[in-house]
Amino acid sequence: MRCLIIGADGSIGGALAVALGRRGRGVVTTTRRTEAARHGSIFLDLARPLPDLPEVDVAIICAAMVRLDECRRDGELAQRVNVTAPLELGRSLVRAGARVILLSTAAVFDGNEAHLEESAEPRPRSAYGQLKAEAEARLLDLGSHVSVLRLTKVLAPNAGVLSQWIAQLGDGKTVRALSDRRLSPLTIAHAVDAITALIENGEGGIYHASGAADISYADAARFVACGIGVASDRVEAVRAVEQNETELMPFTSLATGRLSRLGGFVAPEPLGVLNDVYGREMEAVRHVRASRAPAV
Repeated sequence: MRCLIIGADGSIGGALAVALGRRGRGVVTTTRRTEAARHGSIFLDLARPLPDLPEVDVAIICAAMVRLDECRRDGELAQRVNVTAPLELGRSLVRAGARVILLSTAAVFDGNEAHLEESAEPRPRSAYGQLKAEAEARLLDLGSHVSVLRLTKVLAPNAGVLSQWIAQLGDGKTVRALSDRRLSPLTIAHAVDAITALIENGEGGIYHASGAADISYADAARFVACGIGVASDRVEAVRAVEQNETELMPFTSLATGRLSRLGGFVAPEPLGVLNDVYGREMEAVRHVRASRAPAV
C-alpha cells in the first residue's frame, strides 16, 4: 500500500510518516519547506497552485490553517487552505482511484454538549470550525472513497500553552487559565493509531478520536503545577465569557463508537494524557527546583 501524507511538516503528519514506514508501507510526503522538498518530499503549499501528485492508494490530508484568529482575520486565505485546496486534492485523488482521509476537528460543533456522536449536525461557532465543516461536507460528497477523522486536542511535548505554563510556574510565576474552556486531550500516538486504523480497515464517512472526558484548562494547569511541586494557588482561574472569547468551546469531547468498533480505540483519560505528554518536562522542572532549594 502506498500512502501520501499531505502536510508531513506538522507533528501528526511527521509522526504518521514514521509509523507507516515502520509498518512497511510506501510513504510519499508533501512539505511547504523548500529545504525539505530538496530531500525527497513534494513541495505543496495549499495557498498556492497545486502540483501533480503520484499515484497512491490512500492520501491523508493533515495540513490546514488552524489558528482561530488567523482564520477570522484572513478569511480568503483560510477558505483556500481549508476548503478549496483540499477539495481540489480530493477530486483529483478520488478520480485516480485513491482513498482520501481528511483530518478534521471537534470545532465543527459549538461545544455546548459533550460526547457528540458522529451523526450529530455540525454547528460551528468559529470561522475555523465553519471552514472545516464545509470541507467535510464537500469532500464527503465525492463518495465512499472519502473518510473524515475528527480529532480533539492533540498535545505534543515542549509545545503549546501547557508547556509554557510548566516553564512559567517553575520560574515562580503565576499563570492564568480558563475555567470554562475545556479540552479532551489526545497524544500524537493516539492520533496516529486512529489514522492507521482508517488506512488499513476504514470505510467512508465520519469517525471520531477523542479523550474520554473534558478537563478545564484551569484544572490542567493545576495538574502540571502539582507535577512540578508548585502550590495550586499559583494558577489563577479566569472565565472566557468575561473576556468576550465567544469562539471558545465549553466542551470538546466526542463519542468514539465507530472508531472503537473499527480498531479497538479506547478513549484515554485526560490526566493520563497530560502525564504522558508533559511528564518529562514536569520532572525536569521539578529537579531544577529541588536543586535550587536551600540546604537544611
